[in-house]
Amino acid sequence: MSAPKRVLLLANPNSGRAAQGLEMALCALRDHHIAVEQRAPTSAEALDAVIRAEGPAFDAVIVAGGDGTVNAAAAAVAAIGRPIGVLPFGTANDFAHTLGIPIDAGAAAELVADGTTRRIDLGRANDRVFLNAASLGLPVTVTERQDPGLKRILKSFSYVVATMKAVRETRRFTVWITVDGQRTELKAVQVTVGNGVRFGGGMRVGSAPAIDDGLLDVFAVEAETLLELARIAGAVRLGLHEDDPHLRTFRGRDVRIETKREMPISTDGDISTTTPCDFSVERDALEVFVPEGPVAPDRFARPAWAARRRQPAGAA
Repeated sequence: MSAPKRVLLLANPNSGRAAQGLEMALCALRDHHIAVEQRAPTSAEALDAVIRAEGPAFDAVIVAGGDGTVNAAAAAVAAIGRPIGVLPFGTANDFAHTLGIPIDAGAAAELVADGTTRRIDLGRANDRVFLNAASLGLPVTVTERQDPGLKRILKSFSYVVATMKAVRETRRFTVWITVDGQRTELKAVQVTVGNGVRFGGGMRVGSAPAIDDGLLDVFAVEAETLLELARIAGAVRLGLHEDDPHLRTFRGRDVRIETKREMPISTDGDISTTTPCDFSVERDALEVFVPEGPVAPDRFARPAWAARRRQPAGAA
């Protein structure tokens, strides 16, 4: 598409990087004669409401914030049919890394001025949208153990600290995973359903997922000991976990997850729904400003020499 003439810019006032980067982004947009209207919604609900009410009057919507902020905006932006630009002001910025959006605010704003877009899928967990991944088990405990003060200081490394605390409390649970009609029973410490590629501060859903392939990638961790869990955690960060004997992987369009007792589920890092949960994909639902050309390889990409083994859905 051509460069937008008028954009609605929504900045998360609670983001630590917003104050530093916002002026750089505004300068870049104005240098390209793009008119900017700013709003500062203070909650996910307010962000959604502003986009739905005011967004149709603009050529594009720009969201400044982390993965949670982009998640909160995604459904509304898709509903009004406008492209979204992302200024990655969060801690992990997994969504931005997936699409090759630069972390520098000025460079990210330049993408909007260039006008190159890409359509991506949206995942749904019950009635909640997610861009990167939805999880239950260990990742939810990690979210609950995150220290906001430590997160501001340690950035992405804060996820490692929170994980070290969470693994001591994590116990296996019985889970039924149904993928495109094929049901499997497991005992797991974690189940993750990925729409994108990265989640949790650089962890990878797998070696093959893409954010525009119309599929969900699922993995379940069956580790029983802390040593096994630690090994898998390192492998997940490198995208090498699909070959681990204590992990099962699945791929499909429709996924249902059931547990014996109701369990919380996090979507893009925020606890938002519970089991039982139905997952689906909305194909090509969101248009995003991205760099021209193919996305640069992720620095945690799975090495070419690593063999892949994917567990078929429903296998015992």
